Amino acid sequence: MKRAFRAGFNVDVNTALSSIVAAFLTVGMPASVWVAPQSHSVVVDGRVSPLLSAAIGIAAFFAASATSLAYKRRRESLVQRQIENHLAPAVVRRILERPDAPKRCSEQREVTALFTDIEGFSLMTRRADPASLVGALDRYFEGMATIIVKHGGMVDKIVGDAVHAFFNAALDLEGHPQKAIECAIALNSWAENFRLRPEVEALGFGRTRIGIETGSAIVGDVGLHAKLDYTAYGDAVNVAARLEQANKKLGSSICIGPLAASRCHQSLLRPLGKLMIDGRDDAISVFEPWPCNASRGWQESYLAAIDLYGHDPIGAARRFDQLAADGIEDRVPAVIARRMRVGEWQ
Repeated sequence: MKRAFRAGFNVDVNTALSSIVAAFLTVGMPASVWVAPQSHSVVVDGRVSPLLSAAIGIAAFFAASATSLAYKRRRESLVQRQIENHLAPAVVRRILERPDAPKRCSEQREVTALFTDIEGFSLMTRRADPASLVGALDRYFEGMATIIVKHGGMVDKIVGDAVHAFFNAALDLEGHPQKAIECAIALNSWAENFRLRPEVEALGFGRTRIGIETGSAIVGDVGLHAKLDYTAYGDAVNVAARLEQANKKLGSSICIGPLAASRCHQSLLRPLGKLMIDGRDDAISVFEPWPCNASRGWQESYLAAIDLYGHDPIGAARRFDQLAADGIEDRVPAVIARRMRVGEWQ
């Protein structure tokens, strides 16, 4: 998008300059030749001097061209600021350094995909005032995008109420799985605070659910030169989308796939069990960051209840019932207890 705009901008400027030169050749020069034998006064035989008329016309043309050029530059600056809201600064610099570079070839690289979604969004659209909803979404997406870029990610696209982002795409980002998980924690915290704003709470704004996974993907520019989209395709991208949806079943807010989880500090995450997802033959282990208000003792009880399941499923379910009643605002223990009782826990 940036390259297309810059290229179009350069064409417009060149066209304007060519028009100015053409105007001088077609109007200015003939006027000067015609006027040469005439008096240089402002009025000739009761009429305005042709020289003055030509000068006024050319000056007006130059003024209009300068105004148009200033408008185009302001518009380019606005587009640049919009792009900077979606891309890490290093990526923006690369685009600005080579605005007319040809379409980038696709490449295979490891990325961490992060997908978000708003719980109950469809219901909210049916009952919310349109202007209030759009205003809230504008502020929501601005806040989410700012956090993603701050953590080194790239906002790939916004689809409805969802945000698709990638880490380690376009440019290398060391420790991208850990950075993506830290970003998800920050997104979740910000989104929960955002929901508490009176005007947002009145809309019934739902929780933000997040899915994350790391893996190999094909990345590159896709589309026409007039509208290019730098995006990624691969198993990790598909899994991240499925994990975002799996939060509904798990009671979690952030669902992390096995490869992304293996690349970050294990003390940061708790197991959510195994999960079957579309496109995979075997169940995968999934994880979530510990609740911020979970004490070390609570975390140890959680892990002990999971270990107990192997030889005492009913006892493990009771342990999770107790964890659910311990006052921490956390849906996961109650969901795990139910899954254990009906044999869904793996």
